Parts: sequence; C-alpha cells; structure tokens
Amino acid sequence: MFSRELLTTRKRNPYITPVYLEPRDHELAERVIHLYVTGKSRGEIDTEISAMETHSTFRQMRGFSELMRRRTRFEPTCTVNSRLVRQALFQGGVVTSTEERTIRVEGVARELGVSAQEVEAAFWADREEFQVAVGVDVISPDGLVQQYNLSLTQTLLFDALSLEIQVSGNLKEIFRTIKFLGLMYEILPQEGEGEHAIRVTGPAALFRKTKKYGTALARLFPAILRASSWTMKAQVETQTAGEPRIYIFELSDSKKSLFPESSEPTVSFDSSIEEDFQHRLSALRKDWVVRREPTVLRAGPWAMIPDFSIERRGRECLIEIVGFWTPEYLQKKIEKIQALREEILLLVNKDLQCTVKDFQKENVDVILYDKKIPMKPILERIKKIEDEQVREEIERLSESAIDTTQDIIHLEVIARDHGVGIEAVKEILKPCDAGTVIGDTYINRALLGKIRQRILDLGDDRLSSAVALLEEFGLKENALSHLGFTIEWKSLDPHDARVVKK
Repeated sequence: MFSRELLTTRKRNPYITPVYLEPRDHELAERVIHLYVTGKSRGEIDTEISAMETHSTFRQMRGFSELMRRRTRFEPTCTVNSRLVRQALFQGGVVTSTEERTIRVEGVARELGVSAQEVEAAFWADREEFQVAVGVDVISPDGLVQQYNLSLTQTLLFDALSLEIQVSGNLKEIFRTIKFLGLMYEILPQEGEGEHAIRVTGPAALFRKTKKYGTALARLFPAILRASSWTMKAQVETQTAGEPRIYIFELSDSKKSLFPESSEPTVSFDSSIEEDFQHRLSALRKDWVVRREPTVLRAGPWAMIPDFSIERRGRECLIEIVGFWTPEYLQKKIEKIQALREEILLLVNKDLQCTVKDFQKENVDVILYDKKIPMKPILERIKKIEDEQVREEIERLSESAIDTTQDIIHLEVIARDHGVGIEAVKEILKPCDAGTVIGDTYINRALLGKIRQRILDLGDDRLSSAVALLEEFGLKENALSHLGFTIEWKSLDPHDARVVKK
C-alpha cells in the first residue's frame, strides 16, 4: 500500500481505475532495483531516485522505491552507540567555537575509548538517511511491477465506502479475513453455481457514509486474489475539482496477471481463550482431530465460520466460542445461530447480556462458561456423539461379516477394512461363543486353551517367562486373567512376580 500522493488513476464517469503497469513495462523497475545494493545509505539512494525522476514517472519511481525499501534491511554503520555519543556531547553544554567543539569531541572519544573520527561518524549515524543497506531481498523487475500494481489497488481501496465481490474458491480465507479485520458483510443472491456474492462494509457504514474502513477493505484484496475466480466492484469516494465524488471501481480475475501469484501472507488469528481451549481439547482426546475455523456455513443471508470442529471417522461436531462482543454483534450472532441448519455446540461467556434461551434451538447445544471453558460438559457431548457413532457402526457391521473361525483377529484390521471404530468391532464380537476379546485382539477359545496349557507346561512361574510366551501370539500381560491366571507381586521388582492359577 502506498500513500495517496503516489496513486495514479484514470476517471471516466462513473468509473475509476488505477493506471496499472504491465509486467513487460519493467524498465523503470529494473533501474530502481539496481539502486538498492548493500553498502549504500538511504540518503544516497533517495538522491539517486530524485535524479532519475521525471514529471511523468516520479510516482512510479517513488512507488518502486518504497517497495524496494520494504525489502531492504538498513543498519547504522558505526560501532559506537549514536544515542550515547549525543548524550555525552550535549551534557557538556553549548560550544561557541570550533576549538571548543574539537575539545569536546576528543574528550568524549577518550571517555568512550574510541577515536574522534568515530565519534563524528556516530553523531547522526542512527538517523534513517545515514543508515546503510546490509541486505536486500531479491525480486525480479516483473515481480516488482506486480507488487506495484497490488499496492496501487490497495491504495485506491483506502477510499472505498463498500465492496461487492463475486468469488469462487478460497472462501474460508476470505471470510476469516473479513472477520479478523472487523468488517461486516451481507451474502447476496448467487449468480452462478459455486459462486458467492458478498457485500463488505464496516459497522459504521450502516449509519453513515464513511471511508473509515478503507484500510481494512484494502487488506482484504490479497485474499480475494487467491480465489480461483473473482470479480469485485467498489464504491470509491475521491476528490474531483475539490469536491467529493463517488466513483465505481471494477476489477476481475481477467487482470490477474497484473498481480503477484503469492501476495501478502494470510492474516493470523490470536485468542488466548481459543488457543487454551484447542490445546486442552487436543491433549484430552487424541483420537479426535481438532480443526481451527474448518468451514463456511450459510446462516440465512450471512456466512458463519465456526471457531472449531472436532472430527472422527466422518463424524463432526462444530464449536463456536461466543466471548466478549458488542450488543450489536451479539444480536447478529444470535440471528445467525437461529438461521443455522447444522448442529453446533456454543460455548457462551456468562458475562454477556444473554441467556441460553437466546440461542435455544433443536440443533444447538449451549454451554455457559465463566473465565475458563469447562472441559467436562464438552467431553460428555463428545461421548454422546461417540455412543451414537458406535450404535450406527454396529448396525452396519454384523457378526457374519467377521470370520470368527480364525485363531487370532486383530480388531484394528477389521475396523479399518469396514470403515468403523474398534469399539463397534468389540461390541459385535463380545457375545461370540467361539472366542473372547482381549484388549484389541480376538482370540479363538481353542487357541486360548492351548496357550493356557503351554503356560502350565513352562515349569517356570516367573511373570517374565509367561509374558514372553504371550508375545509370540501378539498378546500382552492383561491376557493372563482371561487364561485363568493371576499375578503375585512379592516386591516392586517385576522379576520377582509369579504367575499362579486362580
């Protein structure tokens, strides 16, 4: 983004458009890139840029220079702290002659253990114009032209009153960015399959014409660029003959080549409550996948992005945390929830001026929290989903689908082959008379008898010997109780433990 004085536009009532450069128009960009080399000071570069400017190119030159400056790391060249040098020099008071100045400089040099020349060099070395380039991020002239066009577009959007976009793809990032930037939106009737029409404004725009949110609208543009197809239409207020006037700015993916393929990084989101919740839930239920802002839901005329989803084998629970919001935003949230068709779990801050009844709906579960989100009711909700899922999987899976004549069946293999959980396989095999379930393994009763006899035939009642035999069959120590044995512990040392018949 540039300052407004670097913006160049064409106006043809009622339309306005930036004066874009084509990637092939890279001669100016190349000249500016060559100025940004290590060892040059900011002041030297600025002087050379000014010398190259003409009446028709100065905006482009300064725009390219601004973009290159953001890619360049400048540092003071001196080894002495400039601030300490100035402080030491000024503490002695005013000097009235060159001789006094020389004496003062030499005195400070002795005090700091450096030369008088180093003191002179350090005096203003930390000022921007004296800082020297020590590193420059490489970019091609074509790439710099594309970055210039991106910044030009964002600068025009500074003065936008509203923005309408028609997009296909990248919806989650777009709505996430809208949410992060504090913008408001309205979903308009769709014009094509897979496309979404959205009108974006700032909250104050509901009550008066304002450009207050132009910066946020400009920051939304890179997310729009990453959509597979898009068109946008903005109302832009600008000055014409000293009078404010509203123009229309239109742009579409047909001009996508003007912009960088990978523009600004995606905005990040930070909430201590949400981060803490995700960390604790992930630690407690490792068999469920916790996803942040997983999808975009349609809630009447609005879109809603739940804060989290927890997923396991195709089952999903959507979670929305309703923390501190303004009364207006809270009312909008209630309206969205009422319009939502999907099942969702709401975690609502008790401090809000609302009750469970405000959100009450057949497909909505509400849990109130104070300062920290309680995990117990959430885990109970997860357990309810798990029980429902197991019942459904048991209905899909029948005993006849499992060959129980096998000596050993690893339940994990059966579950994977049938797309169900191990719990459902266990429930199916529990009543089976031909064998028994031990841990995550099914053992044929005939084989159990043979294993039991082999343990008896060991002639060695040490636990370690019995466990070694069990491992030959893929079984663990917990199988001993199913085989009619118990463990006697004579000390804390496992080598002293003995296996005896019950």
